[in-house]
Amino acid sequence: MTSQPDLTSAVFHDPGAMEEIRLLDHRIQFGPTRAGWVSFVAGQGQRPTIALACDRHTLLTQSQKLVEQRAIGRK
Repeated sequence: MTSQPDLTSAVFHDPGAMEEIRLLDHRIQFGPTRAGWVSFVAGQGQRPTIALACDRHTLLTQSQKLVEQRAIGRK
């Protein structure tokens, strides 16, 4: 059996490549991997949701939509 490449390994091996933004009450940490981009989206006291995308712009758009959906769900 062949092993699959770990999509997040490049982020964890170079913590300096990680960026962070805050949106509403959520923290979005993101960075590049060998295969694209990964983000970890979490609100206060929540487990992070992982999003993957081929480019930075798409990843940030997906992450923003996730936060907005969570905000709507709380109303």
